[in-house]
Amino acid sequence: MKTKQLFIPVSALVFLILTACGGGTKKDYSKEVDEGTFSGNTFTSQALGWTMEFPDNWIITSKSSLESLDQRSKEISGDSSSNSSGIKRTLAFQKNFDNNFQSTWEDFSGDEAQYKRIISGIHTTIYNNYLDQRTTLDSINGTLKVSGVTFDTYQIALYDRDNKNFANQLLLTSIVKNKFMTVTIAYNNDADKQKILGLFKKSTFK
Repeated sequence: MKTKQLFIPVSALVFLILTACGGGTKKDYSKEVDEGTFSGNTFTSQALGWTMEFPDNWIITSKSSLESLDQRSKEISGDSSSNSSGIKRTLAFQKNFDNNFQSTWEDFSGDEAQYKRIISGIHTTIYNNYLDQRTTLDSINGTLKVSGVTFDTYQIALYDRDNKNFANQLLLTSIVKNKFMTVTIAYNNDADKQKILGLFKKSTFK
């Protein structure tokens, strides 16, 4: 993974500002991911050894809408150099454009020090992008262990001009089977946050 690929999770976070909700389909979920399989309400990424359930009354986000979002994000941020060709889109679902889950991975051959430098750069880029858009935010770093895998977390809260919290997002990153895995959870209320995060916490890695 090269530094220029920091665009990956940043594009997911710009999702909050764009409020661009992709249409979902339940006809053929396999068309909406680059890697992985579906069985009922369960998704499995063979590459990551990861299995997760998703709500049956929410929708799978279409890959085409996420690709369109990436392009719009690059235009907004003035990014003309990032290359997303190595990104594999995995499970993405949503209740609506304010409450959603996205996940991706790409091959990673670096060491722990390089990984730490990358996520530090990601967090800085996210923070500065929102400041450039004159959006007030709070942020906090942490960790979360899921099925034996430790994820670095970066949580942000966005506020309007009246200092009202209108959106939140939690970014989780980790190296899983020599792959840089990224998960983003967007929410505007605690109930949906707990629902999405609870499902992720119950997911398994083998």
